[in-house]
Amino acid sequence: MFADANRLGRPEVAPVVRSCIFRVVDVGPDAEKMQPSAAYFILKAGSMQASVAALAGKPDSRSEFRTVLSAVKWGELAGCIYAQDDRELCDPDNRAAMVEATTKFFAFAKQAEASKPPIPAGDASVIENFSDKLLNALKNHRRYGTLVAADFSSFAAPEIMRIMREEKATSDICKR
Repeated sequence: MFADANRLGRPEVAPVVRSCIFRVVDVGPDAEKMQPSAAYFILKAGSMQASVAALAGKPDSRSEFRTVLSAVKWGELAGCIYAQDDRELCDPDNRAAMVEATTKFFAFAKQAEASKPPIPAGDASVIENFSDKLLNALKNHRRYGTLVAADFSSFAAPEIMRIMREEKATSDICKR
């Protein structure tokens, strides 16, 4: 089943990003002057730095820290988005933000898990807690029909694709 072209919008302009981004990205006293989309861009730019460091193959404590920080930030954003009213997540932009935050969290979590030397146990525990919380939320939204497999790329984390395959939609809360 493929999602229609209008299922996913633009995450950077999603209303849920407006309500969640400043909980995740601290821009200091200028937060009320900054557009939420600019703060979202800051989060994405910081994540790109962690990705480039990992691709360069030069692990050090700073790149390990950036990877863990990126996983935690995307996990916090995804958690905040999933905490919104279910019907709000029917909006294509909100759905796109939910998909992107979830996908990025699991990508950085996997990167952190594979780091050499291993990340500290406390960081691993934080990431595991986010993972459990997001997988439960993902299952619920799959059952509600808010999310479908086609919302995620074929490169999505195996945990995401397993849920999309195994869980069946029992309703469609977004149907009008």
